[in-house]
Amino acid sequence: MRTTEPGCLVSQLYFETEGSLKDVAEETVRHETIGKWDRPGKPTELFRKSGGYLLDYEEHSPGKGKVALAYPLHNLDLRNSAFSHIWVSMITGMSAMPNLKKYRVVDFTLPEEAYAYFPGPRFGLEGTREILQIDQSEPIIGTIVKPTCGLTPDEVAAICEEGAMAGLKFIKDDERMMNPAYCPLQERVRKVMERLRKVYEKTGNKVLYTPCITTGPDKILAHARMAVEAGANGVMFVFIGAGFESLRIVAESDVNMPIYAHCCGKEHWARFPDQGIDQRVVAKFARLMGGDYFRIGALGGYFAKDDVGEAAVLRPALTELMGKIKAAVPAVSGGLDPSNLPDNIRYFGTGALFLAGTGIAKHPDGITGGVKAMREAAKAAMKGAK
Repeated sequence: MRTTEPGCLVSQLYFETEGSLKDVAEETVRHETIGKWDRPGKPTELFRKSGGYLLDYEEHSPGKGKVALAYPLHNLDLRNSAFSHIWVSMITGMSAMPNLKKYRVVDFTLPEEAYAYFPGPRFGLEGTREILQIDQSEPIIGTIVKPTCGLTPDEVAAICEEGAMAGLKFIKDDERMMNPAYCPLQERVRKVMERLRKVYEKTGNKVLYTPCITTGPDKILAHARMAVEAGANGVMFVFIGAGFESLRIVAESDVNMPIYAHCCGKEHWARFPDQGIDQRVVAKFARLMGGDYFRIGALGGYFAKDDVGEAAVLRPALTELMGKIKAAVPAVSGGLDPSNLPDNIRYFGTGALFLAGTGIAKHPDGITGGVKAMREAAKAAMKGAK
């Protein structure tokens, strides 16, 4: 099926309809672009050129199948509203179409020149390795601070210090650490970074810490700057809660640090087959808007028990060619531990973050023992790969 068209956004969708798949697809894309000519006289040439059209389709059974819809980019103000105009074009009006029983936005493509209107990741894998002062042969082992909340700044700092002393390279807050009064952002970051600086002075181990700064788009930059002032060398936030534009706001700002684009909430769009918005679409937008890291469920973890699961969809979305946009880094987590780390390293290579939260925190020998077990498992996996 054709999925690219010069000068057009192409949205790939799955449709179910009681009518003709072709007719409903043509009606839908016309409605989502120009609608009907409601003025006196004949339609103008500009009006005709502005109409979207059915680029291609594959009917799997009567009224069911995939369609590729082309939306002329000249209808959009990409310079000022690239994300929002693309989102409105290919997603927001579908549910109003009376002939559609089900629809799912599966993917989208843009002409190469359109990618210039998105910031993309500023650091990616290469920039992350520069910050951590490690080469490409070393897997990046990290953790998520556990428990998720109910901790004071001193407790968070102690957890981070122990993990860093044991050799962790990346530490992030859990997304549920939402800067409550008992653990405010600036105090927590300041105390964590003080401990991490001391670890670096003692051991030479450089660690990236991404505190959670989730808030609305009107406050996200202020929160990011607060984290910078407190010494942070990365930030993370739930962009579905904060808004996709929050990613762009931080990525294009003077806050020069990696962004962990936490994706919790995407399942509300993506979980049910043949309906909603595929997680591939969410991941591509997060990458375009400036996310350096994006979570993928660990193989053999909570979300992918028996196969590669969502990794087969999300990994390409984060790394495939998109104009001059850098690749984002898969952040592999969700039940990662020493037992399944080797399988994940074999699948992802060293091009990912490997984050074990409970898999480290619940080790019988504590955080230090958990980190040691993860590092030994990584070493064995890398040795076996040679």
